[in-house]
Amino acid sequence: MVCLNTEVYQVNKIREGKKKNKSPEKMTGILFIIPLMIFISVFTFFPAIYSFVISLFHYNPFFHSIYFTGVSNYIHVVESPAFLKSLLNVLLYTAVVVTVQTFLAFVYALLFNTASKISRIARAIVFIPAVVSPVSMSIIFIWVFSDSGLVNFFLSFFGIAPHNWLFSTEFAFPAIMAMNIFTTAPYFMIIYSAGLQAIPQDVLDAAKIDGITSAFARFRYIYFPMMRFSTVLVVILGLTGAMQLFDQIYVITDGGPARSTYVPLMYIYNRTFVYIGDIGLAAAASFVLFVIIMALTITQRKVITERTW
Repeated sequence: MVCLNTEVYQVNKIREGKKKNKSPEKMTGILFIIPLMIFISVFTFFPAIYSFVISLFHYNPFFHSIYFTGVSNYIHVVESPAFLKSLLNVLLYTAVVVTVQTFLAFVYALLFNTASKISRIARAIVFIPAVVSPVSMSIIFIWVFSDSGLVNFFLSFFGIAPHNWLFSTEFAFPAIMAMNIFTTAPYFMIIYSAGLQAIPQDVLDAAKIDGITSAFARFRYIYFPMMRFSTVLVVILGLTGAMQLFDQIYVITDGGPARSTYVPLMYIYNRTFVYIGDIGLAAAASFVLFVIIMALTITQRKVITERTW
């Protein structure tokens, strides 16, 4: 009798499970997801797979020349002085820009973390560069760093002669770094602001009772630890964006002077559209860059999440 009841119970559970799997809510969710999955498959997964396949070929669509080359494209990329130079440039750029913009975004968020009217107006003004297109901002900064630009105007008060900073192999890349820090830090400020406003008031009140009253102590023991996941997000977004630097370089310096601002996406662009016939090589360079970005992302994710403040 006990066995019979057990079997009946199991059959009922199976029927309930089938009914649950066919629930209208679940089917509705699946129907909503299908268009997005089709979009991602067509515009993300398929191009990625297709790009990897052509990276193993000499692919020249203009002269209909296609033949298998194996990993020779990858060997050529990692041995190319131009690609190595571009890689060093973008790693330096990433280290400087991601560090400074993350710190500056945090400072902005702390400064404007009030509900006053002045704070809201100041936050809106600071955020303006983040909504301007990169090309427009690049054109503005071409003038800012020109002979008669804003930078030389201020430096003239200290007796420094005018200088076109973007024509200098020494200062062109730092100038582009400064421009991107200026435009991206406000964007990440929003992420930190959302994180700060999510901190419960009870935590701040308890900290006051425990003697954490100074601004530095609140930063050290409350804001900085509780903003850990916001920092992870900001660093990941900043890192991927920095490694994909292209449009500002293309508009302002085109990789010059003397490749001082040359970056991997300029190398890929030139191999695809300038040196016609190297599309397989450009695809190989894209995958090398993808592996580097993935390695950096995984590394910084482990470092930040495993650290205990």
